[in-house]
Amino acid sequence: MKLVKNTLALTVCSILAQPVFAAGNVENEIIDFYGKLNLSIEAVDEAGENFNELKSNASRVGVKGKYKLETDYALTAIYRLEWQVNVNDDDKDSLTARNQWVGLQGGFGEFTVGRSDTTLKVSQGKFDLFNDYEGDLKNLFIGENRITDSLTYKSPSYKNVRFLASYILSKDTDLDNPYSVAVQFGDGSLKKTNFFVSLAHDENMQGKSAIYQTTRLVGMYKFGDFRVGGILTESEVSEGAYSGASENGYAVNASYKIGKVLAKVQYQEFAGADAINIGADYKLGKNTKVFAWYTDREGLSFDEDTIKKATEGTYFAIGMEQKF
Repeated sequence: MKLVKNTLALTVCSILAQPVFAAGNVENEIIDFYGKLNLSIEAVDEAGENFNELKSNASRVGVKGKYKLETDYALTAIYRLEWQVNVNDDDKDSLTARNQWVGLQGGFGEFTVGRSDTTLKVSQGKFDLFNDYEGDLKNLFIGENRITDSLTYKSPSYKNVRFLASYILSKDTDLDNPYSVAVQFGDGSLKKTNFFVSLAHDENMQGKSAIYQTTRLVGMYKFGDFRVGGILTESEVSEGAYSGASENGYAVNASYKIGKVLAKVQYQEFAGADAINIGADYKLGKNTKVFAWYTDREGLSFDEDTIKKATEGTYFAIGMEQKF
């Protein structure tokens, strides 16, 4: 933890020194210090218990940058260092690692090494309307992984088609190295195109108690201020106590923007469990919003062969997000 704090301190110092350092290299370097605070007050009914709590929903801080290299190959060095800030944690050591990598960018695309979201996770784009909340897809689906020792490649986009791949160096020499591949069509943020489709696959992905393979198909379309999306997913245990067990699932969602209000709904089903999420965001400014949402997760009558379990409950929250 001391190393993390020292690293963060050095990062902040480099940001503060940016005007002096970048003064003679304005065309060569771009540095961006960023983050967000997302806090909510939640009423929880879970496992027969009722309580209220303050949640920090993946609040974060980070620095990312690009540096144009003085070579004959039009290369750019790129990097990102990001930490989750657990604002509601009683422990004063409230930082946990998120994406942290370094790499090169050029006509070939982008190649990075370090701690990264897998290609399958990245390939959902901005599908998840309740990301970082109780309605987050990760609470039911398998495949929402961020992994160390990751080598990641992203190809250039050609006619809105892009190829991505992740290769992970396993710390267990007895296991095959995991990998994740995907092909995308369109823009995952629905800004450059009004459509997005991706097909992704994880192989030999190492979970806490088993090794999985997962295939996922994602689609989104935007009609003006109205947006719809859907996911089909299948996960199978290739090694572990439940080897051969598999589960299918899907998710559908929709959102509609009315002035400063974004109304949204999302339904998810996997492994016999399902979750319904409804909510709304209200923009107070470019980087500021307040929100409210409700999640009901049910149907958790699992048997011993189920490869994914989640807590049953209902959750209601109101909160605020500030980006910088």
